[in-house]
Amino acid sequence: MIRLLENLSRVLGGRGHGMVRLRDTLTLLQAAIAVLCVTLAHSASYWAVGVAVLLSAWAMVRPLPEASTTLSQRLWTVGIVAALILSGVRAFYSNELLIAGVDFFLLLVVQRLFNRQKTREHMQLLMIGAMLMVIAAVVDAELRYPFLLALYLPVATLGLLVVHLLSEGERLGKRVAFEVDRYASRQLERLNRAALQVALIAAGFGVATFLFFPRFGAGVFLRGNVLSQESVGFSESVALGGFGTIKSDATVVMHLQTLDEGGVQAHGSRPTWHLRGSAFDQYQDGRWGRSTAAQKRDLRPTRGYYVTGDATGDDAEVIAWPYRHSGSTGQTLDPRPIPGYAAHDELLRVMVTMEDIGTDLLFAAGQPLAYSVTPRSQLDSRNKLGADVDGQARVLDRRSGPIQYEFVSRVGEPTRAELQAVGAPEVPENLDAYLQLDPRLSEGLRELAEEVTAGADTRVEKVEAVEQYLLRNYAYTLDQPLSERVRAGELDPIEGFLFDTKAGHCEYFASAMALMLREVGVPTRNVNGFYGAHYNPIGEFYVVRQADAHSWVEVYFEDLGWVTFDPTPPAGRTAGDDAPLFPRLSEVGDALRDAYLEYVIDYDLETQLEVLENFGVKREGRKLELDWQRFAPWLVGAGSIVFIVLLGRRLLGRGRHVEAPEVLIYRKLLTTMQKRERGRHEHESARAWAKRLRDEGAPAAEVEALSRFATAYELLRFGPRDAEGRVEPARVVELERLAKAVRESPSE
Repeated sequence: MIRLLENLSRVLGGRGHGMVRLRDTLTLLQAAIAVLCVTLAHSASYWAVGVAVLLSAWAMVRPLPEASTTLSQRLWTVGIVAALILSGVRAFYSNELLIAGVDFFLLLVVQRLFNRQKTREHMQLLMIGAMLMVIAAVVDAELRYPFLLALYLPVATLGLLVVHLLSEGERLGKRVAFEVDRYASRQLERLNRAALQVALIAAGFGVATFLFFPRFGAGVFLRGNVLSQESVGFSESVALGGFGTIKSDATVVMHLQTLDEGGVQAHGSRPTWHLRGSAFDQYQDGRWGRSTAAQKRDLRPTRGYYVTGDATGDDAEVIAWPYRHSGSTGQTLDPRPIPGYAAHDELLRVMVTMEDIGTDLLFAAGQPLAYSVTPRSQLDSRNKLGADVDGQARVLDRRSGPIQYEFVSRVGEPTRAELQAVGAPEVPENLDAYLQLDPRLSEGLRELAEEVTAGADTRVEKVEAVEQYLLRNYAYTLDQPLSERVRAGELDPIEGFLFDTKAGHCEYFASAMALMLREVGVPTRNVNGFYGAHYNPIGEFYVVRQADAHSWVEVYFEDLGWVTFDPTPPAGRTAGDDAPLFPRLSEVGDALRDAYLEYVIDYDLETQLEVLENFGVKREGRKLELDWQRFAPWLVGAGSIVFIVLLGRRLLGRGRHVEAPEVLIYRKLLTTMQKRERGRHEHESARAWAKRLRDEGAPAAEVEALSRFATAYELLRFGPRDAEGRVEPARVVELERLAKAVRESPSE
């Protein structure tokens, strides 16, 4: 690493040489890593980062004066105070306390780079970098942070050592500063090793503190980026065409882990889950929305769940359904029986870890019966669920970052015979919203719907007729072709799909089916969510990507409820399967990130106590007790590792010259002169030592002998060597003779 830093120092140039230039490089590099961390965590304004980078580059390439002028110091002070006031006002009015604070730190970095003549400015740069790394650690839950931290630690540690050495030289005067720079420049390899060792020791203590120091408070401030990534199709209204733009986006939006075997297909196959999110009842001019007449549904908290109406009532029961997840056990709900619905009790229970995609909706497969938020920190424990129209569940006052929750859903589907038994009932008034049609739709749409469903007597027959008509006669494409009549405003986009282009993606298929069924008196609603999932064998969970976004139709069948139908061709439903460029590498990345979230980001006090119990530390009330049967093997193992390391270092160190022969000669002479009370001061070079003794009136013979020794020592110690770093033996013998002459010289 030290060679790389030296080359980087030469590229950057800057004031001074040797250690001074290396100091500038190290403090700049550690600040750059810290700024990169907070930038990737979206904890700084992009404009502020851009301005800071440009100004920092200017500060590094401009000629640096020997000292800051009084005027420049005053101007910088006024600017910093003004920026601090503006940051406070910005944080108060924009609710961006964290971002405003980080932007202010960026200004401090720039100020220190413009005024870096003394080591105190570099020490302050190191402190600012450490503060930014702490902020990034709190805010960023991505796997990139530990890698950047591993790069930051040795750079910052080496920078701290170099800054400390140069600060001591500055404190003791220019002569000492020059000697420190000269000597330390020859010891960069040793400094590099020392920095790595200190960084490893700090990392080891950090890991031990993380594992065993009691964890209290709110835990993680934000487990994720402050700025969420919005996903298409999950707002209050959706315009046709959005889903076609994300079918090639491999961004992971959620992980699913099944908690039982109900409704789960074999690992390795693609499950046919329709993970419903938004449902819409109102259509107008190519846009779906929600009306005030849509069905309302409540969620009632009970036994740790938020339960929907399908799992409540006098005949609903809570039954023990043992399982273990993250070291805990739980119960689930027995659904309300439905006459004429044999598969009503086929349930699926899944733990979902959902990224922040800009929506407060919770996604669930099939017909959701209950939800349960699983707190990953004390912040999550404050999340409350609420119901929206059309059976949608939302997190009330959701905070930024990923969220973890469990859903219990009915995934057993009614058979065709059960759907046929419903017949063709009249649509009650409370479902009129699901028959709504845009008055600007042409008569051609009604005529087509009636033609397709001619001869269909029951509701399910009409649904099947429309579904099969679309599957057989229309092509799937991710393009969004609009016919000339649609562009001219003569036709609605769905009519253009049905009569002109006859090609589109899932939104067009689902919308066309919903509107055609409404034309013949069948209540429908359009649903957006995700279709299926991809099994990750490394992490043993299912992954849902942005490319899995999908749209389908739900049809109302009286007591059987809303039933899912999907008119999109099968190839279009799985259009996102080939989204990743490197599927295997993507699986490894997903598994690593999931493990990082579970074992690092979500490591809380409860998990910590479990780890301690595995080490043999038990909690009895308010006291901790040791189980020596468990603790002793760990203690013996740790002691054995320490013993092996120390023994290995001793064996490897045998036969190695700890110090050069000229240094050993010098040390022996120092001991003799110390006994004569003419010892060398700590900051003195050999020649400075001899000069001081002459000024203090030491015997001339002794001073003369010491001066000759000092000259020979410095030439031998810091002079040229052969290719293997050795000196001529005759020069060492001569140095020993000169040292002997000093020892034998008269001291009085």
